[in-house]
Amino acid sequence: MDRLKFWKVVSVGNHFPLFHLDDFPVENRDEALVELTKSSCRHHFGVGGDGLLAVGMEGEKLRLRMFNPDGTEDFCGNGIRCAAMHARAMGWVGDAFSVLHLDEEVSITINGEEITSVLPPASYDPKVVPMTIHGELFNETVFAARDGDWPVILTGSALSTGSTHVVIPTGSLPDDEGFKSISSRIEVDPRFPNRTSVIWAAREEQALRIRIWERGVGETQGCGTGSSAAAVNWMRVRKSGGKIEVRNPGGTLWVQADRWDAPISLIGTARTVFEGEIEAKKMGPANETGP
Repeated sequence: MDRLKFWKVVSVGNHFPLFHLDDFPVENRDEALVELTKSSCRHHFGVGGDGLLAVGMEGEKLRLRMFNPDGTEDFCGNGIRCAAMHARAMGWVGDAFSVLHLDEEVSITINGEEITSVLPPASYDPKVVPMTIHGELFNETVFAARDGDWPVILTGSALSTGSTHVVIPTGSLPDDEGFKSISSRIEVDPRFPNRTSVIWAAREEQALRIRIWERGVGETQGCGTGSSAAAVNWMRVRKSGGKIEVRNPGGTLWVQADRWDAPISLIGTARTVFEGEIEAKKMGPANETGP
């Protein structure tokens, strides 16, 4: 396994090196994938990415595994779309099929460049999110601190759309300093034992514009499950369903649901940027910091 073929794939600015599961021996696959994730996702020293995707066929269904750069396995809406695009390009599947991702089976429909994935309904259940508190965290205080003489209190919601998110509705998106300082603290808040991503969502014309802090990654240009969480939370606040345009920094996704607690259709595109090979065993250690 000295040389591994990979494809660099991207959707709304969320970028990943993608590998084939069959290229990894079954007996040490998990360990190898975690090690490869930590090395290949590093910018400057690796391929670079917001996470690693590994795909393969299980019968007529596509299996996807996604790992954050720190090696933790996660559920990824944009990763699903990238994996679906790749499987279709490889001739493994047709225009309608299912992706097995963690414990979920996600239906896929491809129409030209447009890819629609149907995600399970969102959940605010503290056992599903998960949270250590009792009861939902919906339109309540998610952050409180003091900035000099002024208190900073932010209202939002915690929900899962396959991955954990805190959504903070706001009149305008935060500046860099506030975004990084507050988001990084919410990520590791003790209420979220598995950490949480943070999605800032501002209403803009007939759309939502978001800024994304992903757990285990930091700021990213796009997030499918985060876009879904922002749209679903907006639906619940308004007590309505519909189709919502969500403007990520890296591009636009569409989120559609009959109501906030219904299955979520996530619509967007994906593409392959380039492909190549890496010498896995010759990549530097995961904690290498350079000269």
